[in-house]
Amino acid sequence: MNRWVFILSFVFFAAFSRSDEAFKKDVLPVLQKHCFACHGDKKQKGDLRLDTLDPDIVQGTTGERWHDALNKINLGEMPPEEEPSMTASERRKITDWITQRLKAAADIRRNAGGQAVLRRLNRTEYQYTMTDLLGLEMNYSENLPSDASSPEGFKNNGASLGMAALQIETSLQTARRAFDSILVNGSPAKKEVTQINQIKGNIRGPLSKNFIGFSSDRLGRVNYWHGSFNNLPRKGRFSIRVKAYTDRKSGQPAPLLSAQYGYFVSGLTLNIISDAGEIPITSNSPEYYEISGISEFFPQPMANVPDDKLNGIISLRNALYDGEPPPKAVDKVIEVKNNKGKVTKKKVKSYPEDPGFPNIIIESVEFVRNDYPSWPPPLHRRIIHEGEDLTNSNHIKNIISRFLRRAWRRPISEGEISKWLAHFEFIRKQTDTPIAALKETLSAALASPHFLYLSEPLQSDKRRKLNAHELASRLSYFLWSSMPDEELSALADSGRLLEGPILQKQFERMLDDSKSDRFIKEFCGQWLDLEGVDRVAINPAVFKNFDNRLKSDMAGETQAFFKEILRSNTSSLQFIDADFTMLNASLAKHYGLAGPKSQKFERVSLRGSGRPGGVLGHASTHLAGSDGVDSHPIKRAVWIRERLLHDPPNPPPPDVPGVEESVPNFDKLSVREQLAVHRKKEACADCHRGIDPWGIALEEYGAIGLRREKTARRKKPVSAETILPGNHEISGLADLQKYLLNERREQFSKALVTKLLTYALGRSVELADDPLIEELTAEFAKDEYRLSGLMREIVMSRSFLSR
Repeated sequence: MNRWVFILSFVFFAAFSRSDEAFKKDVLPVLQKHCFACHGDKKQKGDLRLDTLDPDIVQGTTGERWHDALNKINLGEMPPEEEPSMTASERRKITDWITQRLKAAADIRRNAGGQAVLRRLNRTEYQYTMTDLLGLEMNYSENLPSDASSPEGFKNNGASLGMAALQIETSLQTARRAFDSILVNGSPAKKEVTQINQIKGNIRGPLSKNFIGFSSDRLGRVNYWHGSFNNLPRKGRFSIRVKAYTDRKSGQPAPLLSAQYGYFVSGLTLNIISDAGEIPITSNSPEYYEISGISEFFPQPMANVPDDKLNGIISLRNALYDGEPPPKAVDKVIEVKNNKGKVTKKKVKSYPEDPGFPNIIIESVEFVRNDYPSWPPPLHRRIIHEGEDLTNSNHIKNIISRFLRRAWRRPISEGEISKWLAHFEFIRKQTDTPIAALKETLSAALASPHFLYLSEPLQSDKRRKLNAHELASRLSYFLWSSMPDEELSALADSGRLLEGPILQKQFERMLDDSKSDRFIKEFCGQWLDLEGVDRVAINPAVFKNFDNRLKSDMAGETQAFFKEILRSNTSSLQFIDADFTMLNASLAKHYGLAGPKSQKFERVSLRGSGRPGGVLGHASTHLAGSDGVDSHPIKRAVWIRERLLHDPPNPPPPDVPGVEESVPNFDKLSVREQLAVHRKKEACADCHRGIDPWGIALEEYGAIGLRREKTARRKKPVSAETILPGNHEISGLADLQKYLLNERREQFSKALVTKLLTYALGRSVELADDPLIEELTAEFAKDEYRLSGLMREIVMSRSFLSR
């Protein structure tokens, strides 16, 4: 322990002697009178026992439990309403004592360090970093295991991100695959252009006999364009070149040309295709549009399939979705020619023209093999510069050291360079070409902990300032979920990034960059648990017209709403209630609102619409808080307390028996009645009393986010009247929003500060962070709850600048 920490410990030990007397005189009697009956040796409601908590908060290990107790007292949840209340004097004595002891503990711990040394890149960060580093669009993370979420719901928490041997091996294989596409050798293969012939008739889907659609050169809501060609390439860059136009009218959205690409084997009914990309068709006159890809990244047949039996297949469709169903199908007889030229008549479903929907008209389709804009390709030249020779040892040194510097996000020592040059020479003896040895060397560098981890090593047992390169990485992974760019790296090299004005300027530049949309997607999605939308399966028997594509629109509304609040630099209190939301055409139709004509999210006023604003009014919240048929008040309540108030309820005890079997006709009761039954059961009462009211307030909205008067399953009248902590009687979502803004504003703002700080630091906040959280919360309020200001204050804070 360093001398400063020793001195602090001595001072605080002396202070605790005086505090111990205050505890026995002022605090213990209050606890005995109001708390131990429910949180003592005979009973531990909410899994909280206070009579055995060490009163030495400074030196002890029970600070977090005391912190929880303080929060519940301040929020009026302890003592509960049915128990005698504390007097103002009693409340002040206990809260003052806990607050002072917590502050003393925070002061000493803040100087003692103790943070995690390493944090692994999560799947998303790995994907973005590989893309930014190599410039190659590829699914790098597809074979990596899922990342665990921290207790706060974040996937960038170092304590939750383990590492298995499989991940290292997967990273190595992924890097090899990427370099096989990036680094080339020899002369380019000849570019070939093939005119694609359209397949007529009905087309059947991959690995099945299911009808995909009628092949047509006019693509509306339903039809596809299908074409095939001989000798599918197994390697190299290709392009699908489409000559097309649209018949869209003024005010209509541009249709989206979506391409799928794959193969089929002659003589087999086997079609394997996958998405190649999509592009808007904007012109009313014919133009060429290109969608490119790399053959190795698409479905590959077995090696023993002869090339002359291997055929390519291209499928085009109009991917525009506006929430409207297709026109009603009619039967139509068509002539279909099989592979042997035999013509037969078949009955298929035909869809009439829809004048309200913009079509894509296909004039021609070409397939271009080996379609490289230059040789060597640009991505090759990013690694091996013009004029560099792989037989020249100095050139090899420059290539490897330059790459390691970018990949490892810091300067590389001469010793490290020598080690990796020796590795290259070792591999070179086992390979046919220098390029093969370089691929293997660089692949190994991308499976190294120096790449896969964000390293901030401790230099002693005390907190220290980050160096410039550590700070550059912390900032870029906070705002971009990826590596520093050239400008940020150059400032780190010079050391100027450590200067306050320079750091603030870089923060502003990076927040303005489009790559900060990654922060919006990741932080918003994890904070509000937007993955919950996909965890719920909508029952098609109950919601017959629900289109599952709406799920992504629902999550998209919340993310676009977050983005609008951040980019417009307005109050974060609008997360609770707002007079606008962000809609696209399909979600506007779902809500029954006038809105955009395209799938692009736009700001839409909710004034006079009857639709609630804020995230509590979003369908993403309602759907995630449902079972796919009806609302789930418990899920919704837990979500509010966890995500908006940072006050998660304790999980239910594992040994509590259910009440379903002991209550006659339990399944016929309304949700509200079922919850009332739970509250009558002693083992359930305490928890449900603090949970149920929050969820009941949202009962006006069903599983798919629409207002209702009866429940979907039991057809019971909906009741959203409830009593929130502090004996606040409310009725419905609007009252809940008022309550949160009037009674819980500070708690919400502090919760958002805590969540954002947790995400920025890549770790859970600790007792030592409490003073900073209090400061940030106060500044957040002074700045009228602007997110960008809060983010700036976090970046400039001592916790962000040190470890």
